[in-house]
Amino acid sequence: MITWGMVGNSHDASLAVFRDDKPVWACMAKDFSKVDNDPDFNWTMLESARQTYGPPDEIVWYEKPFWKTTRQYYAGQGWLHKENNIKKYLRQWDIRTPISYAWHHRAHAAYGYYTSGFKNATILVMDSIGEWESLTIWTGVGNKLTKHYSQWYPHSVGLFYSAMTQRCGLVANKEEYKIANMASKGNDRLVGLVQKELMHNDLNGGLPGVHFKHNLHKGCKWLLPNMNTKSDLNNLAYATQFLYEKILKSNSDYAKRRLKSKNLIIVGGCALNKQANEKIRSDWKKVYVPKNPGDPGSCIGAVASKIKKHLDYDEKIWYNK
Repeated sequence: MITWGMVGNSHDASLAVFRDDKPVWACMAKDFSKVDNDPDFNWTMLESARQTYGPPDEIVWYEKPFWKTTRQYYAGQGWLHKENNIKKYLRQWDIRTPISYAWHHRAHAAYGYYTSGFKNATILVMDSIGEWESLTIWTGVGNKLTKHYSQWYPHSVGLFYSAMTQRCGLVANKEEYKIANMASKGNDRLVGLVQKELMHNDLNGGLPGVHFKHNLHKGCKWLLPNMNTKSDLNNLAYATQFLYEKILKSNSDYAKRRLKSKNLIIVGGCALNKQANEKIRSDWKKVYVPKNPGDPGSCIGAVASKIKKHLDYDEKIWYNK
């Protein structure tokens, strides 16, 4: 039985091949196309999978297209049902295999937990948006995943970080990795102003999530409009990284106090912030961040969420030419 887990039609397309219940190969589209953040599959990656492991008997897609469409409509992006027709989308590569659909955040949580080797864990999923969810907290015990908290769009720490990336003069959804370096050249002068303008929470670990005063999906170029010197932008970057670390710490503290496990898994696009992850590592017995913790990893997570058990997994299955 060959199962493909697939992520695409948005950004960073990826593919995982499972033989029975074992992941044997995974790749990102950009590994073959050499296009950063490539949202679409390509014939080379698909033929590599087909020729090596055979055609798929089933496909598990990493999110629910209908629910994504409803959120896009709510966000003012229009009714994108045709654009989110995954069966039609895959036919351009002659893929006509039966498809099932995972929940976006459950796929993230499943990827983190079922590849961790932990018998129990707290799982913190943070990204921009998955269907409607943007931050969820889970526990894994044995083979069971249980969701304990869910925060919905438009409140999103991922959208906050991307909006602030744009405000700092960088390209959103592409240059977030530059914020930490800019922050190292700044200071805390604007932290209080940014937090007061954008956030409701005290971020002291008393409550989960983070609630914003504005919908940051379209950015925040309007924020502190007179702060535009190089020094100002570095200070805005400092505030961005500082507040993100505070959000992560607050949710980590909340989860540690309310849930039983001493192991933490961080997954979702925000888990790429290694500097922030290190700040809370000493608070837990063990902290695990899987390889490719953002959407690309959900090609494995989507299938894992259906299998519902720990995987015989080695991160070396990821293609690396």
